[in-house]
Amino acid sequence: MSSSYNNIQALKESSRDLKSIFEIMMNNETSACEFTEQGEIIKWTYSDYKNKIIKAASRLSTISWEIEKGSYIALKMPNSPWWTVMFWAILMNGYRPLLVDASLGEDKVSYLIKQSGAKMTITEAVDISGQVDENFVANWENEFALCTSGTTDSSKIYYYSGESVTYQILNTEQLIYESKRIAPKPGDKVLAFLPLHHIFGFLASCLWYGFHGATLVYLKDRAPETIMNACKAHKVTHINTVPILPNNITKSVLREVEQAGRAKKLAFNLMLNTSIILQKINTNFGLKVAQKIFKNLLDKIVGPQVKCIIIGGSQVPYETLKVINGLGYFTTCGFGMTEVGITSCESSHKLQIRLSGSLGASFKYNEYKIEGDKEVGELLVRGKAIHQGRLVDGQHLAAELNEEGWFATGDIGRLKNGRLQLEGRVKDIIINESGENVYPDEIEDYFSKLPLYNQLSVLGTKKADNYQYITLVLNLAKSELNEENYMKLRDAINKINGSLPIMKRVNKAYLTSHPLPVVNGIKVRRVELKKLIENKEISMVELDLKGHSFELMEAAKKDHKVEEVYEKEFEEIKNVIRKAFSEVLHLPEESIEDDAHFIDDLDGDSLSSISLLVKVEEKYDIVIPDSEYYNCTNVNNLALLILKKKKGIMDYQDKENMIDSDKVIPVTDFEESREFKEFLLREKSMAGIENPYFVCHDSIVKDVSMLDGKKEILNFGSYNYIGMSGHPETVKAAKEAAEKYGTSASGSRILAGEKHLYQELEGKIAKWKHTEDAIVLVGGHSTNVTFVGNFCNEKDIILYDALSHNSIMQGCQLSRSASKAFPHNDFIALETILKNVRKKYEKILVVVEGVYSMDGDIAPIPEFVKLKKKYGFFLMVDEAHSACVIGDNGGGVDEYYNLEPDDIDIKMGTLSKGLGTCGGYLAGKKSLIQYLKYNVPGFVFSVGINPPSAAAALKALEIMERDNSIVKNLHKNIDTFLQEAHERGLNTCLAGKTAIISVLVGDDRDAFLLSNLMLEKGVFVPPAVYPAVPRGQARLRFCVTSEHKKEQIVKALDLLMECVKEYNIEMAKEEEVTAV
Repeated sequence: MSSSYNNIQALKESSRDLKSIFEIMMNNETSACEFTEQGEIIKWTYSDYKNKIIKAASRLSTISWEIEKGSYIALKMPNSPWWTVMFWAILMNGYRPLLVDASLGEDKVSYLIKQSGAKMTITEAVDISGQVDENFVANWENEFALCTSGTTDSSKIYYYSGESVTYQILNTEQLIYESKRIAPKPGDKVLAFLPLHHIFGFLASCLWYGFHGATLVYLKDRAPETIMNACKAHKVTHINTVPILPNNITKSVLREVEQAGRAKKLAFNLMLNTSIILQKINTNFGLKVAQKIFKNLLDKIVGPQVKCIIIGGSQVPYETLKVINGLGYFTTCGFGMTEVGITSCESSHKLQIRLSGSLGASFKYNEYKIEGDKEVGELLVRGKAIHQGRLVDGQHLAAELNEEGWFATGDIGRLKNGRLQLEGRVKDIIINESGENVYPDEIEDYFSKLPLYNQLSVLGTKKADNYQYITLVLNLAKSELNEENYMKLRDAINKINGSLPIMKRVNKAYLTSHPLPVVNGIKVRRVELKKLIENKEISMVELDLKGHSFELMEAAKKDHKVEEVYEKEFEEIKNVIRKAFSEVLHLPEESIEDDAHFIDDLDGDSLSSISLLVKVEEKYDIVIPDSEYYNCTNVNNLALLILKKKKGIMDYQDKENMIDSDKVIPVTDFEESREFKEFLLREKSMAGIENPYFVCHDSIVKDVSMLDGKKEILNFGSYNYIGMSGHPETVKAAKEAAEKYGTSASGSRILAGEKHLYQELEGKIAKWKHTEDAIVLVGGHSTNVTFVGNFCNEKDIILYDALSHNSIMQGCQLSRSASKAFPHNDFIALETILKNVRKKYEKILVVVEGVYSMDGDIAPIPEFVKLKKKYGFFLMVDEAHSACVIGDNGGGVDEYYNLEPDDIDIKMGTLSKGLGTCGGYLAGKKSLIQYLKYNVPGFVFSVGINPPSAAAALKALEIMERDNSIVKNLHKNIDTFLQEAHERGLNTCLAGKTAIISVLVGDDRDAFLLSNLMLEKGVFVPPAVYPAVPRGQARLRFCVTSEHKKEQIVKALDLLMECVKEYNIEMAKEEEVTAV
């Protein structure tokens, strides 16, 4: 108590600003936060926090120096200890934090940035390694802003001063004296469950408890298992939450009791009621008894050490309060809003008061009032602790208060003996025929005891004469939607209805498996749900509450036959389009049917279709993107598209891609583009570290290379896996080809660029890969892009490994088909997807790699082959890093796994890795390759591979065919490297016995530093950092070749260890890395 008291007194005597709050808080001599990392509990003291904040502020100053002081900076980060670091670092730099939901989409964030005038968005913590800039001087700002969630209106931004936050914290003095269980104090551990951009998460968890020296416990995610395990592992004492967490605990407990049988259910209810009775007589004694009789249950939930659970955000069902308190968790409710901060918390030890849902009396520096001084009405709040004003279009507007300084909350409440209880929202009030207002939250409370449901909402839906039905909507699991449950729920609803006054009884009851729309995963959006029901956009079951029947109500289709609604106008447009078809194709108008295909039926082509598009756009003064025009193949479709555009009717996809022209700022200078500015920020973040990229190797690159043509270095960054680049025979072949054919194909192969040399190379590749035919293209990356991007159509789907190369993902973006990633090498997850999609698509293309380029792990190809045979898809394997590397003769996955020739449909590979030249190939059935030669754009519309490269690649295949000693030497070097690395305790990620062996470092800057240090000392190994690899998994990417010697490998690894030791770099330990 003395520590909390001293902090409060210090704050009262301070300047009452954010700087003072920070300084007092950071003087606490306890742990500031805890979190689990790789199974170990990490603790930061307040002193640690302060040091990290100062370093972050210093680092931020080097990035944000061009931004005017006093500007807003958006803080858009998920919960973590670094969120708090960046919040204070922004303030310390003279900027104002705008707290933004990390999950918001770009459009919403752009809107908030425009409203606040924010000049920068921070989405991750700055790098604080290294020394603090000695010239850095803190320049404190004293304002920050919070955003409303937009539950019932568009999102608004409210700003707070340091003084108003000071009063928020001073309000906790009341709790210190009134409740030992709620009172924040050193040693307490508070679960950081709520997002820190949320008013309750920021003020209550972060500032209230942090100010008094409590420890904030961070979660790696918000999964139920994570929450429960974290509470027990960290011994959490306080949980500040919204109803979703206690509601789910209650449902889970009651469901388990229900399934345990009648005897155990009776025993549970008896113990629960005993606990409630004892707590009403003596709270502390009752809680102790409850924790003994429910010990096993508490151990399974969040542990018995939790002293207090505070619930805010919306009304809490009575059943939840009864069960959670009855189990032995002291549970109470509080009230707060973005606009007013936290204004009350029920601190009474009397259980009957807390079970009533009381939110407590207003804190010292706030006041409550019901509008018009009625018993029930809109809640008004005023005081020193509420917001100071709003941000609109970058301007500070005055607080939204009436003449007497009251803020209208929009909540309907009642004050009973000074204590606040909520009844609902003004906009949610249901008006029924009795003329009385019905409050949905109150009705929800009555029906919260219903079984089976996951989500519950009560709202008003349209009825005749401006009245509304009191409508109950329950979300159930799809498996629970059956006739037995319909009848069970109908009877339960009627039983509760029978106990209510007539004007409060539910008139309509719907069941649905469709998730109810929510904001922040907390409150059901009643306004949105009302629209879904009234517009029949959600499939439901309506229960007949007066009879024994039910009705299945399918969601209406979104396209309501627009052409029938505007029939006359549609016919006029069709006539115009038909005339345009006629003019472009030189056909009589009467010969053009409404559904005649522009190309297939009317002999049009791509050039004439462009002419048609220009005519139509000019006529109607509209723009039709290619993505929309592609499906408009006849008069009917094109006319319908134009009609929809004229009427402003858009499909869902159109709405997603809609751009508000009022918000678009034309960019004419690339340096002003978002892409370039983001690139500059990334460059600045690595300031002070020499760029390890674009290092010149002016020689043949084998085991060694010439750095800048001057210094010989060991090279562990080369794809020259078996030394074919620079091999005397391949060099000779290239020279002879250059002399015979020149240095270019000098044309597309389909026209003037074909050569017998290319056909010979393709035949050799086909024989090597055990296929009927092959096709060679100019580049490896472009081979994937052009094939993946064009093999599938709009009736197909591409399924690809989550760690697929950029070229595969680019192909997916280019393709007209749908695409979906599956977890890395997870053939079980892939099968789950296949079960769902096989009958929905014509072709399915599954794309994997033989060896993955960042971790060097080998894909389980036989498992994918089994799935291919079971589900009938096309299997493509990218062998860029497996061909020439795995298999006794370097034959790739075919040889490594002893596959049948037709197990893989599309075998892709590059000529630039093992074969030592440049280009890409596709090998497969003759019919497929023949089709590709005439249809795949990257081949048809591109020059052929250059003759020297083709000749060198052909010679490399001949060498491999006659002598596998080179491949065997590569395998020996790979084994040597792995053995030596593991003996030094290095983490080689997921590496199999392949040429790519990544050594995990962890931090991006450490990886850059090590790469540069090793280069200075004569060893080249490039770093791989985010976004090429996941955050925190930066690595040095060693490429082992057949040309390396054992002593070179040992020397490189010894040098790495010396650099690690010299610069005290903490490397990741020898353990498996989880793939993304």
